[in-house]
Amino acid sequence: MALITAACSTAVREAEPFVGVWVSEGWGIVLHIHGGDADIYEVSSARCVLASAGSARNIDDMVALDGERLVLTDAGRVVRFDRVTELPAACTFEPDPSPAGVLDVVVASIEEHYHPGVDPGWTERIATVVPPPEGDDAALAAAVETLLTPLADAQIALQTGSDGLWSPVSGGVAEDLAAALTGGTLLPGATIAGDGGLVTADLGDGVRYLGFLRIGGFAGSSDDSQRVLAAVLDHSLEEATALVIDLRSTTAGSETEALLVATRFMPTRTVVATTEARLSDGSTVPAGEAVVNPMPGGPFPGSVVVLVGPGTSGPAELLVLALAPLPGVTIVGEPTAGSPRSPLVRTLPNGWLLGVPNTEVITPDGMRHAGAPVVPDVTAALGADDLAAGRDPGLEAARSLLAG
Repeated sequence: MALITAACSTAVREAEPFVGVWVSEGWGIVLHIHGGDADIYEVSSARCVLASAGSARNIDDMVALDGERLVLTDAGRVVRFDRVTELPAACTFEPDPSPAGVLDVVVASIEEHYHPGVDPGWTERIATVVPPPEGDDAALAAAVETLLTPLADAQIALQTGSDGLWSPVSGGVAEDLAAALTGGTLLPGATIAGDGGLVTADLGDGVRYLGFLRIGGFAGSSDDSQRVLAAVLDHSLEEATALVIDLRSTTAGSETEALLVATRFMPTRTVVATTEARLSDGSTVPAGEAVVNPMPGGPFPGSVVVLVGPGTSGPAELLVLALAPLPGVTIVGEPTAGSPRSPLVRTLPNGWLLGVPNTEVITPDGMRHAGAPVVPDVTAALGADDLAAGRDPGLEAARSLLAG
């Protein structure tokens, strides 16, 4: 969850109604608005860390008062805050960057934020994981993964370096597929765009292919990334009679950009899903809606095949939920990961980042999708042996369907 604060202002009149300390309902956020500044703290029972600080200029574009509560709206998420008299005491302590301190924050973050909650073996794993010696980052990462891997959630992630890449705790054939697509072994002549995140190809007979290695991060800023995505998407649809959307390698991404893709196929304004955020006691509270607004020119009139698999999670899986009910859309492949949400990012005491899925996603039919994979209309499994042989059963099934 990110609150974007602008810079270069000390006199911020629009921030005056919100001055004070605010504690979120769920999400583990403390917002401190003072003078012309807005400070955001990540809080758990194990620690409090200043995650970002900046000017409060234009903060009224994102927050509003609802009676005695502060409401923050960010990319469709809604977070409610209650006023408190002062910063939590933990926010005045120096963090413990030792391996034991890092593991304590991981445990607290999962227990207080992870939805749908820990598995039956969680307590036993905590008891068996021993903090490694100082400086052994590989052993510390292994200890964290020992705790998290049995949760089997593709959106639980750990970032241990500064390269900006999330390392999913749950892996699979998706990475090999991504390498085959970008290496040209499955789609010779394909074009790689969007800073390596988009793969496009002309499959012939009016059928276009658009593969996502991620949804987002296609340019240096979010606005530029959306413009790149829109241009590539519209070029793929230009003069196409059918489209194959490949989401089998799409674990990381942005919900905003996933819903931008859906705008090209929606006939009317559609609430794709409502979300609920987990509280520390395991209950949930409303946390906003995922909404798609149609394009003025109307939806793409051709047939669409969406390729999915265990690597389809996060915003990509939300996109599948948006497209699956539409006429002319067929879902092909294997069941998705069952985690159609972006993770809540927690900063660990040593500077690593932990992604913790903390929301439930509910479609209009009342179905709850955290832990419930999307089952394809047509099954086409993809294995390592297929990739080694240069085969793609999913794409072959898509071609067959679109050929009639």
